[in-house]
Amino acid sequence: MDIQRFEVLEEKIAQAIKMIQALKVENEELRRRLEAAEARQREKEEELQAVRAELGSVQHRAEESRQFQEREEKIRSKVEEMLAKLEELQLQF
Repeated sequence: MDIQRFEVLEEKIAQAIKMIQALKVENEELRRRLEAAEARQREKEEELQAVRAELGSVQHRAEESRQFQEREEKIRSKVEEMLAKLEELQLQF
């Protein structure tokens, strides 16, 4: 091999080393970005879990409220029936 071929080979090796160093830097940056994205995802999943728990609680309270309103309406209806019967009795006497 002559000196010129060694110089070409040396240049290619130098370029390869630079490319590898650049790729290492890029890889590290991508790893940091991935870790940050995964951390944000975990945070959002925790927020979603909290919202789902709150939704379940709200739905439970809404169901309790609906049941209470049904009972209240039944009681109101019975009281109105009893009052109507009392009025009938008063009219009869």
